[in-house]
Amino acid sequence: MLIKNAKIVLSDTVIDGDMRITKGVIEKISSDIEPLKDEKVIDAKSKYLLPKLVDTNVRLLDDTLNEKNLTNLLQKAKEGGVGEFVLIDDFSPKIENATQLELLKSKTNNKGVTLSVNSVNKESKLNNLANFINNRAKVIYTRSDIEGNLLVRVMQYAQMKGVPIFCFCEDESIKNRGVVNEGDISFKLGLPGILKITQISEVSKIVELATFFGVSVLFLGIYTSKSIQILRAVKKSNKRVYTEVALHNLLLNENECDDFNTYAKLISPLQEESERKKMIEQLKNGDIDIISSSHSPKSYIYKDVPFEDAKEGVDALGLTLKLGYTYLVKEGIISFSSFVKMVSENPAKVLGMDVALKEGNETDLILFDPNTKNVIDDESSLYKGKEIYGDIIEITE
Repeated sequence: MLIKNAKIVLSDTVIDGDMRITKGVIEKISSDIEPLKDEKVIDAKSKYLLPKLVDTNVRLLDDTLNEKNLTNLLQKAKEGGVGEFVLIDDFSPKIENATQLELLKSKTNNKGVTLSVNSVNKESKLNNLANFINNRAKVIYTRSDIEGNLLVRVMQYAQMKGVPIFCFCEDESIKNRGVVNEGDISFKLGLPGILKITQISEVSKIVELATFFGVSVLFLGIYTSKSIQILRAVKKSNKRVYTEVALHNLLLNENECDDFNTYAKLISPLQEESERKKMIEQLKNGDIDIISSSHSPKSYIYKDVPFEDAKEGVDALGLTLKLGYTYLVKEGIISFSSFVKMVSENPAKVLGMDVALKEGNETDLILFDPNTKNVIDDESSLYKGKEIYGDIIEITE
């Protein structure tokens, strides 16, 4: 297959050119490739050619594991140009043995799903991590505030098995039933606030443990600039630490929560505008490795309730590329190649994959047309009313 007249998104730049793919492998990238006899030719017509997205932070609808939710999730991924995602093991019913894991694998086999295993089981005891990892769970997911000895044993298992830890840092005791960032909006609405130290203190702790045990840790859903600053300093000596930020924390601020908008109640809470701007500067400086959707959709029945009772979550898996292009790239905050690196190449690297567009690589591709414009009209969307640019076209050989 030959793709001609594309804007090819490489690791550090975008070039105009052609690409030949043979049996799924990129055979040649050049400015002008002549078609072979009977070769399938796609005219990209100056659309962007890029690897499919890799999302490191995806959850099921209502945190419920069933076949319908899995099917819908896979469809959302396809619509959003997501070729691989990590399914965070934070759902019910819990996967408690290898047989159940095998059943889940059979439902997601060869469909771009990386399975994680929760560090603890439903009794808050250490899970049988070795068994799950031996049965192809590729990531250990943990909260930072589990019991200290359990956390140490999780680090030891990750070290022994050579798998990354995906850690969400938050101290539930400091959070103390907080539901929104502590600031003007929490005071205005009379809602219990979440102090930034809720995350910062836990990031500092996990950094020290990760360095001591020499394990790879992806810090999920970082929402404070101080946490990013801590991780930036650590990365000078520890290259196995990665910073992931949810797209909503870069695009929106806590004002979305005004009028008790429960769709803005999120796992990584929205911050004040000054904090968002600090994070944008850190994004420009290269301090953020990965941008995720933090996809964690909740049904209407869990959102159409008082703010304090509403469940945290956002439906965003299908929007990452379009929102990122519209509000980060088109606005001149970062280049398209930098954005693609953070939503594709870097998260793939954490998972031991190489999806960069280079000769000899095998990777799934999409075309992205930046000229199509739409308005998000979903009443239940955090991004309702936002203009977005882009149309995603899947490429099949």
